[in-house]
Formats: sequence, C-alpha cells, structure tokens
Amino acid sequence: MAREQIKVPFGYEPPAQTHKGTVFVLETFEDWTESDMQAFKAWAEEKKFVRAIFYPQHEETLRRMDITSSMPYYARVKHLESLVKQVSTTVQVDVDTWEGKRKKYTPMDTSLHFLTEKSSGPYFLCLSDRYANLFVTYPSFKEWIKNLRLYIHEQFHVPLHGKLHDYAQRWETVRFGNGS
Repeated sequence: MAREQIKVPFGYEPPAQTHKGTVFVLETFEDWTESDMQAFKAWAEEKKFVRAIFYPQHEETLRRMDITSSMPYYARVKHLESLVKQVSTTVQVDVDTWEGKRKKYTPMDTSLHFLTEKSSGPYFLCLSDRYANLFVTYPSFKEWIKNLRLYIHEQFHVPLHGKLHDYAQRWETVRFGNGS
C-alpha cells in the first residue's frame, strides 16, 4: 500500500508537543483527601500530563514493604474512585486495579512493567517519600531511573535515602495538600 503524501510549505516545522506522557502514582491512598486530590490535579495540569494512573497496592505488597494500612484494598480503591469522580480535570485520570486481581505480592518492578506496557510515554513516577526510600534500595532502581522521571511527594517528611542524591538530576520533590 502506498503512503499518502502531504504537501507543506518550505520551512514548515510541526508544532511542538505541549503535553507530556503518563504519570503513575503508587501509594496506599487511604489518607488522601479531596484537597490532596485537588492539589494533585492542579500539579498534573501545570506539568501538562496527558494521563495520570493511580495504582493502589494490595495488602500483601504493603506487608512485604513494611507499610501499614488500616483499610483493606477494596475499601481504599472505592475511596480513591470517589475522590477521582469528585475532581474534574483536563488530565485523563484512571485507577488501575490490576494488583487487586492478582491478590498477592506484586514487586514494584512487575507493576512498573505492566503500567509502561499499556501506557504511552514518556513516563513519570510519583511516590511518597517512604516509597521512594524503598524504591531506591531495589536492584531494578538503576534501570528504572533511566526510563522515567521520579517525583517524590513529601507526605511523611522522612529523610530521603542517600542513594537518591546520586541521581539528583532525575528526580524532584513535590507537595500536595496543606496549601502547597
């Protein structure tokens, strides 16, 4: 099949793409409020993301990561979905429940492979400071930090792992809620 030829004037340059790729948000989401979601929405619109995927993690994954969660997985998903419905935004916002279907421990590496395979790039990962400290200790961190940009949400105000400073050009901190 022959290609369709398009005629353009001499010196034509296509318009620059104004919107970026996909941001993944991995968290428990049990303590997120409507104001946190509004702040995230404003941040995502400011950064001009095309899509935001919220990825709540199953109890088994959280237990293996030594993160406590008082709410069960499906209650957290229901809470998150209600927050997403209340917020209107130009960014396409989705809640991915794949880990709930697995009903077992899912390594972060597996989750990121799953999310990047079904989404268009470039990729951005938004983690709380406690998640980022765990992520940096995983063996796959060196490969992932080359493929995505990391945003660290200063939610728990814990000191960041020293290894993160080796990759200072690939991450930055953000704050949602509390007027930030």
